[in-house]
Amino acid sequence: MADGSVISTHNNDCQECDIRITHVPARDWPNGSKRPIFRERTPYPRFLQTEEYNIHGPEYLVGTEDSSIYPWQAQDPIFFIDQVKHTYAYTMGSYPLQNEKQLSFGESTCTTSMWSTPSWLGGKANFNVRSLMEVALERCETARCAIKLMGQLAEDHGFYCVEGPATERADCSEALTVSDPREVWIFHINADDTHESAVWVAQRVPDDHISALANQFVITEIDVEDTENYLASKNVFEVAIRANLWDPSKGPFNYLKAYGIDEGAMGHGITRRVWRVFTMADPSLPLSPFTDAYGSYGFGKDGNKPYPFSIKPHKPLHLQDIMAMTRDNYDGTPFDMTEGPEAGPFGDVIRSAPNSKLVNEDGLDWPEYKTLAFPNRAISIWRTAYSAITQSRANLPDEVGAVTWIAPYAPHHSTFVPVYASAPTAPSSLTNTTQHKLDRSKNYWAHCVVGNYLSRWYKWTIGDVQSFQKQMEEKIFSAQSKIEASAVKAISKDNVDDAIGRLSDFQEDISGDMVAEWWDFFWAMTAKYRDIYKVTRPNSESFLNAPDFIGYERWWSEMVGFWGAPGKASPMRKSPVGIPPMVFDAQKTQDDFDKKYPAGAETKYFLHPDFSADEPSPAVAPSRIPDGDDDGSEPIRNEGDDFVRPPARDYSDTATLFGTGGFLLGFALATVGFCIWKKYTDKQGYATIPDSNFNL
Repeated sequence: MADGSVISTHNNDCQECDIRITHVPARDWPNGSKRPIFRERTPYPRFLQTEEYNIHGPEYLVGTEDSSIYPWQAQDPIFFIDQVKHTYAYTMGSYPLQNEKQLSFGESTCTTSMWSTPSWLGGKANFNVRSLMEVALERCETARCAIKLMGQLAEDHGFYCVEGPATERADCSEALTVSDPREVWIFHINADDTHESAVWVAQRVPDDHISALANQFVITEIDVEDTENYLASKNVFEVAIRANLWDPSKGPFNYLKAYGIDEGAMGHGITRRVWRVFTMADPSLPLSPFTDAYGSYGFGKDGNKPYPFSIKPHKPLHLQDIMAMTRDNYDGTPFDMTEGPEAGPFGDVIRSAPNSKLVNEDGLDWPEYKTLAFPNRAISIWRTAYSAITQSRANLPDEVGAVTWIAPYAPHHSTFVPVYASAPTAPSSLTNTTQHKLDRSKNYWAHCVVGNYLSRWYKWTIGDVQSFQKQMEEKIFSAQSKIEASAVKAISKDNVDDAIGRLSDFQEDISGDMVAEWWDFFWAMTAKYRDIYKVTRPNSESFLNAPDFIGYERWWSEMVGFWGAPGKASPMRKSPVGIPPMVFDAQKTQDDFDKKYPAGAETKYFLHPDFSADEPSPAVAPSRIPDGDDDGSEPIRNEGDDFVRPPARDYSDTATLFGTGGFLLGFALATVGFCIWKKYTDKQGYATIPDSNFNL
């Protein structure tokens, strides 16, 4: 990062998750104490503990839950490990985030062929990824310590899936970003074939580089002798051979291909988010968005190299750049989520999936679902519970340096607020809330209401949102610099408690201010956008002159049949303008992609199959055709099952083709996490990350 800080991020894409952000206090423990391990649970309440077993703080004690929703019962531990004498304080979300020593995490759930059943369902595995992260934050100060500790605990006591036993899709492995003020690593873990242990690997992100996770492993070939850059379980090769996942006689070991799963048609939902992060960090990067589910090709001038583990940004990144990445919806690219039939007439970026058989008998089962040319998955999506950006700053005391920026709800409709790991509590507007009940005093609900209302006219309203976000975050940054300067001064005079008090008051006040500001913004937007118009001249003598009407674009009118059958043009025009495609699906090889999409990224618009133009010619984007004006352009025509498209082009210039072109960005890895490493003073590195989902 430009300021020397180390960053890990996580877009927690989880519609059912407990949305509270809380503070887990530091504690001293008597000799002989045991540390309870609890079963995995993502919905509210993520923990509900008696005094005897409470290790997560007062917010998780029995009696603090909203029992009017449901009569939840206290959770019993499933396992115990020896407790240490002292545990560090840390910030907790759906996943543990950052401790008071500036050790930080980002998370991205991945798929694998290796899984175990947890002990509470009759198996022998006792650790899920959240428990591993918790223990690491309680006991470690460095990324290396955290990686080794998590790996050893999982090897000794077993590792199980996010929600228990594996399903057909096997979301049973994890990828983490693990960062401290001087190093950042990518960590992968999954069960072994005995179902009693685990396999794991970690790779250090090089100086000056950024890496991205989007629900898929990214570590490929490894050198276990190079312990400065790689760490791994002793069984990493043995299990792969024993489980017939790797044959040494057929080539070098590749962790991604050995332990990962080919997501097929849905693979572009993974690789395209990685492509987006990398090309935002370096717009000149020769990286194609078209590749297979593993990213086996698409990099380099000839497009034949695999996606890189990490890349060097073209210039030092700032915190605002990372916030922009977390908010991204492929703005300004051929995959812009505001375009196409699924975006509706007003460019809504929300994408719904088809109903499953669990909803109705005509729905899709999982095998059929996997055959879909799956919609693009952006970094920022509607089901993001929160986006987190952890910042570790070695040039500041730990009390000040460890800060997590939280954007509740989808980050493209949210503001990031600071939460300090040293503060005795998290801001009250981020705690004690649920998705079951609207609470006007909470950040999440202010953003959720704004997002749900303004998404109706997303293409029209997002500019207002982005301007407001910039205004609010500039206000926060300005106040933060003054507060932190005073806190550092207090610490220099041994007034640590005073410094922590200043930071605590600041985060409480600024988070509460954002709640009030966003509700005011909502009411202002309600007056500006309503029904079918946007009020652009509120001081008009007559309200008849105040609004601009929000109408359908021509391609939408044609698609829904304004002039007869769907796809038919107005009788005043020579031909239809064509319909923007919903998705470019993943292909196994570059050759396969070239055959299916001969025009590559210029394959933008197509006609309804029942209509064709007399002569093929490049399609014209509907937004470029003035209403009532026929410029003579004709759309791409349909011939049987194949679309006639413009001539193919070389993909080696994808960096130019998919440049930064006018977007205010953001982030999502299902989960998206990613990491950057930025060299700072006296050759000390400070990781900075922009995805993990990225949980992308």
